[in-house]
Amino acid sequence: MGKGGKGKGGWGMIWAPLLAKGMFGKGKGKGKMSANNFAPEKKVWIGGIPEEVNYKELHEHMKPAGAKWVEVFQGNGKGTGVACFATQEEATAAIAASNGSVCGSGTLQVDVWEKKPKEAA
Repeated sequence: MGKGGKGKGGWGMIWAPLLAKGMFGKGKGKGKMSANNFAPEKKVWIGGIPEEVNYKELHEHMKPAGAKWVEVFQGNGKGTGVACFATQEEATAAIAASNGSVCGSGTLQVDVWEKKPKEAA
């Protein structure tokens, strides 16, 4: 392996797999987007979401108010969701503008985001 210049591979064979796997790294991406990435004051709670409305439709509905991220909850939180905004002012303005608006077949209730208190075990 590399002796006398007649061997095949040499150091190139050792380094090639390391370089191919990204030994020097290019980062691990920006991370997943989620409502958890936003501060509570930049989020609004949305209730009254009809079953047929998905996050895309809700985002299109909330986008004029400046929504950056929207989630529609399933399971225990069915019929509710969250919209996230860049600033606290946008979130406050969205509550005033979107509360009582119609999305799909239902009327949305939009209010300030409050963290659910943890139940004592």
